Amino acid sequence: MSHHGAASLHLTDTTPRAMAHYLERLRQTPPRARLERALRLSDQVRASTMASLRQQWPAATDAELAIAFIRRVYGEALAARFAAHRTAP
Repeated sequence: MSHHGAASLHLTDTTPRAMAHYLERLRQTPPRARLERALRLSDQVRASTMASLRQQWPAATDAELAIAFIRRVYGEALAARFAAHRTAP
């Protein structure tokens, strides 16, 4: 699924009033707190994705899971490049 920044704000079930309130609160949040929140969310998404992959392939090695993660998040082309690099002498 692609993400197109501000255009994606229109693809929601959030009311315009609620969205305005959310954006105002976000603007009032100090940059460091916004960064920390984004990093926590990123960590949670990464952990959730890895848990899903481990459940799907319980016998996979860490290297295989890393390639599967890259494939799921970034696509086949990057996963293939990563896999080739991991097996290069």
